[in-house]
Amino acid sequence: IELEDPLENIGAKLVRQAAAKTNDIAGDGSTTSIVLAQGLITEGLK
Repeated sequence: IELEDPLENIGAKLVRQAAAKTNDIAGDGSTTSIVLAQGLITEGLK
């Protein structure tokens, strides 16, 4: 997935990397990683 907005694209890449790393280490949990990343980003922007 490539987004037109450079900042959104960076965020999407970070979330994809977090999900992939979780999958590599634990073998599962990519959805949990994405949900946690969303929460961190949302709270960080407040």
